[in-house]
This record gives sequence, structure tokens and C-alpha cells, in this order.
Amino acid sequence: MIVMLHAGCTKPLELPDTKPNATILIVEGDIIAGNNAENSFYLSRLKTLQGKDSIPELNAQVEVVSKDGAKWQIPQLGKGVYKTKLNLPIDKGLSLRIQTTDGKVYQSGFQNPSITPEIDSLTFEQVAEGMKVFVHTRDSKNSSRYYRWNFEETWERHAWFDSYHNYINGRIVPRTPEEQTFMCWKTAPAPNIIIDNSTALSDDVISYKNITTVPFPSEKLYIRYSILVKQIALKKEAYEFWNILKKNTELTGTLFDPQPSQLPTNIICTNDASRKVIGFVSVGTQTEKRLFVMNSAMNLWPTKNQDDVCDAYEFPSATAAEAFLKNYPAYNVAYLITAGGFGVAMKICIDCRFSGGTVVKPSYW
Repeated sequence: MIVMLHAGCTKPLELPDTKPNATILIVEGDIIAGNNAENSFYLSRLKTLQGKDSIPELNAQVEVVSKDGAKWQIPQLGKGVYKTKLNLPIDKGLSLRIQTTDGKVYQSGFQNPSITPEIDSLTFEQVAEGMKVFVHTRDSKNSSRYYRWNFEETWERHAWFDSYHNYINGRIVPRTPEEQTFMCWKTAPAPNIIIDNSTALSDDVISYKNITTVPFPSEKLYIRYSILVKQIALKKEAYEFWNILKKNTELTGTLFDPQPSQLPTNIICTNDASRKVIGFVSVGTQTEKRLFVMNSAMNLWPTKNQDDVCDAYEFPSATAAEAFLKNYPAYNVAYLITAGGFGVAMKICIDCRFSGGTVVKPSYW
């Protein structure tokens, strides 16, 4: 009887609906006012709990509109990415307007741009866990109070071998300077939400705000490292949005994950009140500053990962090396031997792009 009672009370587990809620639009980005200011937005749809990737919103019409009727188009440059440089006024109310391919129109409220103070300085300090980068700023007018920062890191990487020859169409030929694959530069965006406020202070000052920590012994500091920090002043409502989102993402992972608490927003669907939006568009000027750090400025920081040793095979002549390379496409010419032969190694040891980055030197390097 006990067994029968237990069996009779058992109900099959019904899993929650895991289909994407394609009606919820996610808007990431701010309207940056001023001359030649980069305005960048990422549009996507809320993903499922089990999903690994966001669902980019494609072919939307994105524009900044002014209260006086002026409009500035923002073209699509990638999957869900809309970006361009604009000359936007700093003394007029601005709004973001989005029209998706299903005919829905989303728009943020008009806001007068917040004037962001300059970044006083960026400093760094080597600690046991790596290198900390700090930002320092102040607003002499005491009108900003709420801040958010973003950053891009760039670092120089070198391949194991600096090869001056290449294997093309069955022959070993000299490389031109434009074909070098020894030096690369890799760039990565900020992975976290960085906010702070000065409301507890009499002066509007932020000092020693830790922007990021480069862990020891990261390859970012093997040669030369740079960080570009961007600062924007927020209104209180925007700060509250980012503060809630920061707490949520520390639990779930990213903005694309289902959020455990309701987020405020200043974006509505103007032609369908049932459509929901995640995002908060701020309007303001943006200030930035760049910091460079050389490996020589770090105490006992290695210059190369010694575990990344690359072996080479040496051949007494070009003919012998070419015969080997013909049968082993994963290899290429690593160096020239004085006697006229060549050393060959895996391409990953010769071409720094295999480990990420580009051979195009940044303009600011």
C-alpha cells in the first residue's frame, strides 16, 4: 500500500519553457555628445537560461534624434553592432530611436547631455596578485557625483621565431616588411561593469578607483601594455540601473543572461506597450585617458612564458626544407642557417596571429 501510495502521488517533472523570449529587446550603449564622438550600440534579444550566446538584433534602423527634430543615423557594422562617429550637440535634449524589422519602434526619453569631467590621471601599482590600474577624477562644480567607466586593453605579443622567409607555392621566398608575423597587438574590452559615486563626500572626487587588475604573470605585460579608460557621468537613475545590473551579473554572468531582479529602463516600445526592454541609455560627453606600462616597470615579471617552447627542425638546404614543407603544411620557415639551410617550425611558433591579435600596429603605439 505504501508503494502504491508513493507511486500515485508522483508527478512527472515539467521543465520550464526554455524558448527565447524574442519580444524582449536588450539595448547596450550610451549617446555620446560632442565632436567626433564614437556612438556604439549593441542590440540583441534575451536568451534562454541554457543558451550560451546572445541573439543579435539584425537590420534595425538606429538613430539619435534631437528635440528640435534633427536626426543622426547609426549604421550596422556587425551582427547586432551599430556604430559610427557623430557630432552631437551638448546643449540639446537627445534620444535614441530604434525601429526593428518587425515594425516595432523603441525610444529612450529625451535627456540633456551630462558634462563629464576630465580624468585627472591613471596610475598603476604592482601587488602580489599582479598589477592594479587606478583612475582618479574630480568635478570642481560638484555636479557629476555618479560615474561609470569602460576600458580597452592592448598589449604587444611576439611569436617564438622572427622569420624573414616564407613558404609560398612550393618555394622558400624572402618576406617583405609588410609580411612580418613576429609582432602582434591584441585588444580586449572590459569584462565587468565599473561604477562608483562620490555622494558620501563633500567634494566630487574619485581617487584610486581600481579599474582592473592584470594577474601575475599574464602575457599582457611580457612586453608592453596599454589601457584606454573611458569615463561618463551618470544621472542618479542610470547609476541605479547599472548598480542593480552589476549585482545581477555577478550572480548570472552577463547582461545576456535572464536577470533575477527587475531592471529599471528609460526605453519604451512606442507602438506596442506589451513589448519589454532591458537597457538604460545615458546621454553625455565622454572623457578618456590612456596609460602605457613597460615590462621593465614590473618587478620580476617574466618576458615570455618559458613553457611555450617551440622546437625547430634544421635542413642543410632550401631544397630539403621545401621537400619537408610540401608534406607538412602545419610548418613554415623559422630561420636561416648560416651555411645556407633553413630551420622550420610549427606555424603557431612563427605567426603570432595564431594566438590572437593583428600584425597591424595601432596608431597610438
